Amino acid sequence: MSGLFSSLTTASTALQVFSQALGISQNNVANVSTAGYAAQQANILPIDLSGDGSGTDFISVTSNASALADATVQAASSEASYSQTSAQQLSPVNQLFDITGTSGILAAFQQFSTAFSSLAVTPNDPTLQANALSAAGNVASAFQSVASGLDTQQNQVDSAIQSTTSQINGLAAQIQQLNVQAASQTTPDPGTNASLRSDLQQLSSLVDITVNTGANGTVSVLAGGQLPLVLGDQAYTLSANPSAASGSQISSSAGGNSPATFSGTLGALLETRNGSIDQLLGSGGNPGTLNTLASGFASRVNTLLTSGVTSTGAAGLPIFSYDTTDPTNAARTLTLNSTVTGSQLGLASTGTSAESNGIANSIAALPSSTAAADQIGGLSAEDYFSTIAASVGQQLSNAQTASTADQSSLTAAQNNQQQSIGVSLNQEAANISTYQRAYQANAEVVSVINQLTSDTVNLINTSGSAL
Repeated sequence: MSGLFSSLTTASTALQVFSQALGISQNNVANVSTAGYAAQQANILPIDLSGDGSGTDFISVTSNASALADATVQAASSEASYSQTSAQQLSPVNQLFDITGTSGILAAFQQFSTAFSSLAVTPNDPTLQANALSAAGNVASAFQSVASGLDTQQNQVDSAIQSTTSQINGLAAQIQQLNVQAASQTTPDPGTNASLRSDLQQLSSLVDITVNTGANGTVSVLAGGQLPLVLGDQAYTLSANPSAASGSQISSSAGGNSPATFSGTLGALLETRNGSIDQLLGSGGNPGTLNTLASGFASRVNTLLTSGVTSTGAAGLPIFSYDTTDPTNAARTLTLNSTVTGSQLGLASTGTSAESNGIANSIAALPSSTAAADQIGGLSAEDYFSTIAASVGQQLSNAQTASTADQSSLTAAQNNQQQSIGVSLNQEAANISTYQRAYQANAEVVSVINQLTSDTVNLINTSGSAL
């Protein structure tokens, strides 16, 4: 009888083991589409072959989770979001600098040159004088329009920086709560781990992160590798001040020094503001290339006009005005002096080579002039504009090229992660089939042993009665 009872115990234990293994495979199948879920593996150990019933741990459960695969996806996600966001933000900036000459500043320069060339032929023609002043007004309006467009884009970037920071803080709070859950669990919970993995990947798309996982499954997260976001059961908030100096725009409530640059969406937004828009509009001691062009062109026109005389011999008047107290405000405030009339234009040059249209010719040639006195930063006005446009266009092109490559890298990293940690339906189907057969076989053994035990008991009872 003792042999039968030992066999029954072994078979019953096997039933429990294969039932648990089946449950693990079924749970994997149920979570095949769960974001961040890492497949669980049932490792079945030899089941009490000694028959003495002393064994207890016949199955262990391991996870396919891979810290390396997770880190690779997080890094790729940060880079892909950075380049994609950069391309999205630079596109409207690039559109402000039309190099075809059909609109914007370059078109205004060309119309200005044409208007003053026509006026140079007949300097005293009131209609041509009015056309020249109108063309000058269009130049001022073109600069104002571009400056306004950049201001609008900067405001949108600043708003996006604040919004992205809020999203980062929201995810940090969720991760902190998941840390609390993980710390309270005696064994790792696949659901908690999946939520952590999913939140961390979302977070990495917003800002580059450094993640350290503790023995209890909790994680510590640093933004940009330096600013604390989550440390165990504590979450810290990021604050954004886009108008602050570069490198000090983001801070953590936990303290710490902000990195010089970030990646992810936040990094791209900051770089667009600091490295693109601020270079155009100016910041701190830098007047910005757009303002340099606006003030340089306007002041040169004014200088030429005030060096000439009108047809009556009166001194010419300047036609442009702008804020001279703030170098970063020149393009925004560039305007045509509406009180100046065509007859007050100093179109005639003076001196030994005086000409009735000498100044008019010089102004007509000004946008493309390479004369030292007419240059801005060593370039003609049109070439200086082209340099600005080319720089913005190259930044956009680089971002678009990087976005394509980075998205491919992210897709590859995600595919590798899925192969590493994800659920294989083919494998689970094979496992379930194996476990079911093993379960059925042991169930049959239990049934047979039950019958043998019953028969043995009946024989013993019969023998006892006969005696």
